[in-house]
Amino acid sequence: MSKKKIIIFSFLTLFLILGALLLWINSSMIKHLDELDGRGRFITDVRSPTKEYTAIAYLIDDGGATVGGALRVGITSYRLAERDFNDKTIYWDKDTSYMENPHINWINRHTVEVNGVKIDIYDEDTYYNWRDHTK
Repeated sequence: MSKKKIIIFSFLTLFLILGALLLWINSSMIKHLDELDGRGRFITDVRSPTKEYTAIAYLIDDGGATVGGALRVGITSYRLAERDFNDKTIYWDKDTSYMENPHINWINRHTVEVNGVKIDIYDEDTYYNWRDHTK
């Protein structure tokens, strides 16, 4: 092989390795809501109309001065509940104006509104992750 081909091959290999490394770093930084379960400092809680569930708001402040805090809302169920939840994260928002005073209202026995976002606790497609709403 000529020196020119070896240099080109080396650059392509380096480019592929760096690309794979960047993809790995990006995927490792993405948090899924279930990774947040059990984290945060308690802010407030609101019981559902049937008293089967409680929506509990927490402040996650991991970053200190360099990274803003995050608001997490989890659902906990009680013995009469149709489904079992143990601090299941349904809402995660970063740097929201409602950080210390979230607006949580139950609409019916399994739908809760958090800061204007309606969430069906039985439907994970309605759970709110701020990363899905930023471009």
